[in-house]
Amino acid sequence: MYSQITCPNCSTPYTAEVHQIVDVGRQPELKQMLLSGQLNVAVCPNCGAGGQLSSVVLYHDPDHELFMVYVPQEMQLDQMQQEQYIGRLTREVLDNTPMEQRRAYMLQPTMVLTMQGFIENVLETEGITKEMIERQRKQAELLETLAKADSDVADYLIKERINEIDETFFLMLKSFIERAVQMDDNEQVLPLVNLQAKLMTATVVGQRIEKRQIALHALNQDAKAADGLTTLILLKHVLKNQEDRETVLAIAQAGASAMTYEFFTGLTAEIEKQEMAGQAAAVARLTLLRDDLLKMQEEMQKASQQVMQQAQQDLEMILASADLQQTVQANMNKFDDAFMYVLTAEISRAEQNNEPERLERLNQVRELIINQVEGQTPPEIQLLTKLTYAETDEEMEQLLDQNQDLLSDDLLKVVDLLQDQVKESGQEQLVDRLGRVKGLIAARLN
Repeated sequence: MYSQITCPNCSTPYTAEVHQIVDVGRQPELKQMLLSGQLNVAVCPNCGAGGQLSSVVLYHDPDHELFMVYVPQEMQLDQMQQEQYIGRLTREVLDNTPMEQRRAYMLQPTMVLTMQGFIENVLETEGITKEMIERQRKQAELLETLAKADSDVADYLIKERINEIDETFFLMLKSFIERAVQMDDNEQVLPLVNLQAKLMTATVVGQRIEKRQIALHALNQDAKAADGLTTLILLKHVLKNQEDRETVLAIAQAGASAMTYEFFTGLTAEIEKQEMAGQAAAVARLTLLRDDLLKMQEEMQKASQQVMQQAQQDLEMILASADLQQTVQANMNKFDDAFMYVLTAEISRAEQNNEPERLERLNQVRELIINQVEGQTPPEIQLLTKLTYAETDEEMEQLLDQNQDLLSDDLLKVVDLLQDQVKESGQEQLVDRLGRVKGLIAARLN
């Protein structure tokens, strides 16, 4: 439902979508919104102020028979008001559940006193226990302590708490660095980067991550030199790192597009070669890797098919709605690369099949999404996007002429951050493109 809100910062009235029921069986995407902190968030369109809204939330996961409700204390509801609220939401869930799927546990939701406890219960359905959450809390505290500690204290803590420094810890550290860069907090960036470098050499897990990064960089360099990743390049790097299963899987994941029938034929040929040479250990190792890679490919294809099917269903749901604009606004969280790929494919299909009515509606959806995204995107990011996809230097120069007021040192830092993120995904051409953009902006500033 939509609620009328008055911004406490600038008094601007606006509407925001509020979900009081998260029924995973009917709307699985709401679960991810809840876990990512995006559920029931309102942002003022005038001043940008906002945050989490206080609202009763009833959660239903039929697969795990989880039926619970959270009532924020700040709403100051008395016992009767709470019962009325919960009763209404419970009836709504029951009314939307087919009779044969109704169960006794749905008659009375469990009360959860805090949002933290509410989230923890949901995470447990994902296999994330309270112990795991507590471990991550301790890791975050350790990270903050290490970032501020002098060298001797840091060395002692690393040895004392080495069991807490795992791959999750490194992901957390990376997130801290990115956040500090985005906030232009130079006092935090340098200590965090130095800590990352220290941990890379001082811990086994750090050495393993560094080895994996070096292997991925080598793969990207060869792909760049060959003007694209090929089956032979992927096979070369898999064989080069065959004794490190984790590195091989990371390489295969990065080069999934080249993991074709020819790739597996080449890998099988190498196994046969080692077998003829009497290298039993190599044969066993490569055979196991081939099985792992075949399984990975099958899982990736299956996941890709599911994503595309869901995107197709979401698109048809939107096209069938009576109010396209409202439906697009309510489903912005669904519009990822897969959805846009399906939308573009459907537009091409409608053109080929001469379906003018469907084509018009599909184009309306695309325009509404573009307008909505541009309305939510800062002008600096919009400029970077246009610069990145400009076809000529002249077009770039024209965009810079038109947006001179947006150019700043902060914008250069954003480009640096984007380059780092793109490098990790192996998109070397886009890295080069961003480098060109950065050079043009820097020239203007100087």
